Amino acid sequence: MLIKTSVGIELGTKDLRIAVVRTTLGKLQLVQSFVISNFRDLTPEEQKNAVSGFVKKHKIPSTRVFLSIPRDQGVVRQIELPVEVKDKLKATIELQLETLCPWPVEEVYWDFSVDSAKTSKVLVVTVAFIPRATLDPWVQFFRSSRLPLTGASLSALGCAHGATALWTDQTPVIVIDCEPNYVEGSLIQNGRVASITIQGTDTSGHAKTIIERLITSGRVTSPGSARLIAYGGAVTSLEGVDSVPLPIEKAKTAGLDRFGAIASAMLGLKRTGFDCNLIPRALRHRRSQLQLIPTYVLVGLTALLGFAFLAREPYQMSSYAYNIEQEIEKIAPEVGEVAAQETELNALSEKYRVLLGHFKNRDQNLEALRELARVLPSTAWLSNYSYQEGNLTLSGFADSASEIQKVLEDSSEFKDVQFTTSVVRESNGKDRFVLKAALEVGK
Repeated sequence: MLIKTSVGIELGTKDLRIAVVRTTLGKLQLVQSFVISNFRDLTPEEQKNAVSGFVKKHKIPSTRVFLSIPRDQGVVRQIELPVEVKDKLKATIELQLETLCPWPVEEVYWDFSVDSAKTSKVLVVTVAFIPRATLDPWVQFFRSSRLPLTGASLSALGCAHGATALWTDQTPVIVIDCEPNYVEGSLIQNGRVASITIQGTDTSGHAKTIIERLITSGRVTSPGSARLIAYGGAVTSLEGVDSVPLPIEKAKTAGLDRFGAIASAMLGLKRTGFDCNLIPRALRHRRSQLQLIPTYVLVGLTALLGFAFLAREPYQMSSYAYNIEQEIEKIAPEVGEVAAQETELNALSEKYRVLLGHFKNRDQNLEALRELARVLPSTAWLSNYSYQEGNLTLSGFADSASEIQKVLEDSSEFKDVQFTTSVVRESNGKDRFVLKAALEVGK
């Protein structure tokens, strides 16, 4: 899913802390965080009313709700197994339950997780146990308070999961949970978690002692580079302790005192080697698929609208093309008839143009002959005469060829009178000439 929302609940010594975390395209954001002060001092009915009131007032989602229970109410074991048993890990652990669990197996809920990022030949498996008598009342309580639980974990594992999910490098992380009557510390390093709890009200002193013991027992080579996270109801009593900021948007506004609830909410958003869920599958709250039907319907309608929008233009073009083809088929016979008539008309027009040219040339030819008969001297004799498109060619004999050229030039009917060949003087005293001229009326 592109957007996921998860709710984390942490049970403190006195307070109940709630955090709503959302991931959008992999980006984490703290949406809401609340504290119900002195929750443990309330009666069961008052506790129920307080939680229900917060759910209703702040519209807390109830799809993914994870509970963090104090570490001392359960047991956490970490064992090493050969990588060859990875495919039958659950059966292998079930054979060792009686040696791992301090309670009768039938009286507990248990779960395990394994660090899948390990590439060595050894699997580090984390196994968590909690008595049914401890967890069942809280499952029933939050179900009746309109926050049915999807999962539950012990605080040390929840913090280890949250720290591993938020920081993916190998830097050691020390988490200190400061409650009014005890301090719990956890060291998360190389896929392992180690926890220490000290009872008492000396929060500052106990926190210092726990940090020193964790660094020593965990053999932290660079204590100054380790990340330190301090939270809880009594965290304000610590002096000189600076917690690292959480890589979550808007987390600074909530304060680090709610890291336990934030880490619990991370159980619904990411997977790590510490995500043990102590609530059996049969008791886990799951979203009803029927609730998603309206969403699926809306998505389907949106997809259909998008498809219709994309298909609209091609459909319209196809429809328009079909209509145009129908109209073309209707008028095709008439267009064919008009085309045939146009062809026939063009042929007639060409015949008319040719005939008109003949008539016009005939008239001009007669005019040319009449003018020649008028202007040529009686001593001239024409041996050849031709006329074509307003131009005429004359050849013959005359006493003076230049005289023939002059009389033609002086005529108003001729122009551009020129000899086409040289004038030849014959033995009989006559000039042989060839002239061409153009008719004025031909223009």
